[in-house]
Amino acid sequence: MFERYREDARRAIFFSRWEAQQSGSVYIEPEHLLLSLTHDADSKANQLFALSSHTDNFRSQLKPHPPAKTSTSVDLPLSNAGKRVLAYAAEEADKLASKPIGTEHLLLGLLRENKSDVPAALAAVGIDLHSARNRIREDRGLPILDSETIPLLDSETEDKDIPLKSLRPFASFVLLILVLLLIYVIFRLVNK
Repeated sequence: MFERYREDARRAIFFSRWEAQQSGSVYIEPEHLLLSLTHDADSKANQLFALSSHTDNFRSQLKPHPPAKTSTSVDLPLSNAGKRVLAYAAEEADKLASKPIGTEHLLLGLLRENKSDVPAALAAVGIDLHSARNRIREDRGLPILDSETIPLLDSETEDKDIPLKSLRPFASFVLLILVLLLIYVIFRLVNK
């Protein structure tokens, strides 16, 4: 599952499990993933954004969800939000034409997860999605994007697709009704 992840990203995921266990959570949440990025000072995310210097600030801002029960499992699963963060990280790596997924992509994935307090905690220390993307692009030697050039990069394309996906059953039903109506009309015309 983690073959595409760079070593620093794998370490971050390992530390996110540790953070989740320390908080007594039964799932790895986005806040655990953010705190895990502060552990490795040599990771790309830390080199670009100095996340380690904000560890105490993040801990005070991000109150982990109270555990439903204390987990004794060594292998904690990702929450749905945690899974979305990893999916967003993969998308961000693809947008940057990066084969491996690194901690910088995990950070971008965390910034995209709008059902979490993590983007607000990062904004409090001056890190937002647009500026983070540009800092990573600059580090890679890619041109900086302004919000007028690529407005779709800052919007959540998945959120726009969700309503269309939810209409598919309805559209199928309407199509079925139309086909049945057409058959009925043809039948009536033939029997006249």
